[in-house]
Amino acid sequence: MDGRLRILVLDGEPPRPDLAAAARACPGADVRAAPAADAGRAVEDARPALVLVAGDAAAALDAVRALRARHADLPIVVVGVRDEAAPAVAAMQAGATLYVPARGDGGRAVVEACTLVTARAGERRPPRAAPPAAIASPLAGLVGDGPAMVEVRELVRTAARTEAHVLVEGETGTGKEVVARAIHALSRRASGPFVPVNCAAVPDTLAESEFFGHARGAFTGAVQERPGVLQLADRGTLFLDEVEDLSPALQAKLLRVVQDREVRPLGGTTLRRVDVRLVAASNRDLWRLVEAGTFRRDLYYRLRVLTIQLPPLRQRREDLPLLIGHFIARFNRQHGTSFTVPPPAALRPLLEHTWPGNVRELENSLESLLTLASASGVPLAALLDRQRVGAGLVADERTRIVQVLEEHRWNRQRAAAALGISRVTLWRRMERHGIRDPLGAPVGQAAS
Repeated sequence: MDGRLRILVLDGEPPRPDLAAAARACPGADVRAAPAADAGRAVEDARPALVLVAGDAAAALDAVRALRARHADLPIVVVGVRDEAAPAVAAMQAGATLYVPARGDGGRAVVEACTLVTARAGERRPPRAAPPAAIASPLAGLVGDGPAMVEVRELVRTAARTEAHVLVEGETGTGKEVVARAIHALSRRASGPFVPVNCAAVPDTLAESEFFGHARGAFTGAVQERPGVLQLADRGTLFLDEVEDLSPALQAKLLRVVQDREVRPLGGTTLRRVDVRLVAASNRDLWRLVEAGTFRRDLYYRLRVLTIQLPPLRQRREDLPLLIGHFIARFNRQHGTSFTVPPPAALRPLLEHTWPGNVRELENSLESLLTLASASGVPLAALLDRQRVGAGLVADERTRIVQVLEEHRWNRQRAAAALGISRVTLWRRMERHGIRDPLGAPVGQAAS
């Protein structure tokens, strides 16, 4: 090997000579071109490190399928004509490593593809100095070897290969933000920003400014220009948590941004281009909200090009031992402790609990137990044994909510923070369980 990056460009009809020219501009590139119809023979002759397939027509996808069947590890990048989800998904299903829309600038798309594939190849080489434990996989937080989590990880990998918007659905605490961060970290946008926004926590009066930014003097107190989260996430990923809580007016404006890739700051006079991928998350069935008329149908279809459904912890109980071990190991790394996983008999209180708060509840409960064990010197197994006869750290959801509210004197804002949920989510759960403030404040009243 001479150290050069061997690139094979498979052209389609009509030919795209600009792609081969652009490939030659990649650092250290040795480029050959051939018709897509001769893909098999061309790969055998050129033995490339990267294949660029021009176009997203049927002939191009046939070439991808033929190559993938014979070369399982060969990076194959489809440089498509359309910047849409359908051809991207079709390319991934055919076996492409990546789909890059040309957007009228084939040269830029090719350079992006070369850079990404080269970086991924570098990531596959073991580091010379750093120990293996120093590098964490983006999928490390998606713990579990049951069929449900195996499928989730595969869907995350598929989503990372595309530019399509993604909808992640699942109960509170199932790990929707972990999924969103993994998609971002594995995608070609990994070097760009990841911007998370909790839609339920944005007041309606500030929502437009929060999302679109504002110009100086747009309203009282706007003493300087401020970018919104859509601009902050440019060339990266915007994570919209609890997307169902967006107001109808904001849904309409967000739809316009998704369609046109432009934002107009509040009080501004000019449009600004943004290149943002959206990963939206909901802890409710978003389609039912569409049918009820509270969420826009057109925005729903824009957001759910790819869908990942996260199962609740009670439906994947086989993963509990792995999750317990994962959180204990993380606590040890963060605090310099050396706790080990107790024997199965001692873990019974954790294994038998239904975990209505899902993985987040398990994480918080274990952290509380480990902190108490570390401070008191009482073995973890002994603390777990106490949970058999009393309430406490692994109590049912209603009891846990009341307990935390009482600890914080019924201040919902502080209680929600302690539970790791938003204030709106806490309010909904109080309604669900019929929890009433003993001081007489209505459940729907904002916490002070």
